[in-house]
Amino acid sequence: MSATNEHDLDCVRYAACEAGLRKASLRLLHVWNLLESVGNVVSMLDDVEEISGRHAQRPTAMGSLSREEFPDLTVHADLEKSLSVAGVPAEASQDTDLLVVGGRRSPGYIGRTLGHVTHNLLHHARCPVLLIPRHGNDQGSET
Repeated sequence: MSATNEHDLDCVRYAACEAGLRKASLRLLHVWNLLESVGNVVSMLDDVEEISGRHAQRPTAMGSLSREEFPDLTVHADLEKSLSVAGVPAEASQDTDLLVVGGRRSPGYIGRTLGHVTHNLLHHARCPVLLIPRHGNDQGSET
């Protein structure tokens, strides 16, 4: 997994611009559910902390880039572990002006336009949700 991804960076930049316009802070939230990867990590359960550390790299890297690019903006970068990936940002939306979400699809995906997390957020978020779709052939997620 790379610490940054160009699509993620585009989403973070958009969210940072919105936060700046609203004179608000920016919270970058990466939610990780170990059970989603259980087939891939079952033999590595002794390395859960290492795997969690790799997940923590994403918001940390994005937070650092955001602070460099938007020095007047207060940026918080958080990693949350939860059984409900959509539940964490939906709950966080209680104290949020705008929830910016990046759309991801697996390569060759055929099916609904929205993933289950985005669909859940559109129904349960307590603030407006802005979906930044991924365009082009690079549709996959590294997480």
